[in-house]
Amino acid sequence: MTTSQELRLIAVEALTGTTLAQDRVFSPRDVVTWTGDYPMLIVTVSKARGEGLGNVGPSMFDTTATLRVVARAQHNATLDDEGSALVYEDLETLCNQVLAAVIRYPPMRTLLSEHPFFDWDLTDIGREETGVHAGSAVIDIGMRWTQGPDDFYRPAYSTINTVAIDVSGTFGTPGVEQPGIIITIPT
Repeated sequence: MTTSQELRLIAVEALTGTTLAQDRVFSPRDVVTWTGDYPMLIVTVSKARGEGLGNVGPSMFDTTATLRVVARAQHNATLDDEGSALVYEDLETLCNQVLAAVIRYPPMRTLLSEHPFFDWDLTDIGREETGVHAGSAVIDIGMRWTQGPDDFYRPAYSTINTVAIDVSGTFGTPGVEQPGIIITIPT
């Protein structure tokens, strides 16, 4: 079963160590571990949509989700405004590196039928009062895959801890316990 959550985690794996952000690649729940160093990436799935493949047979969907990567960069301000240019350059480089790392990553490619689109936008490049230039970019990458009935209708399984087998019959002396066996299954 392929889920958007699984694809997001694979994208984090694909981006770690392959961009200017190095190992500063985060999912929403682990951003709290960020040390404050730049550049950095935050990976989410911002949207998902399933289109039914017809009403004959089991339910199947052509699912498209948007993987969203937010890149953030920062450089110290200088008199000649070079810090702003460096932020812009880092963000542009990160956008291209993110696209290449995600789209060509084999574990991602084996789960998807295609990447139907990508889009990136540089936003918020400006000077902060703290004397640094900071900016961010949003990179959206489309992911398409097929979801079938097994993805939605998985039967509930109960856990088996013990199996008792009782073999009845007229074995041996009357009043003596009947033969049997109990098998304990390790969990």
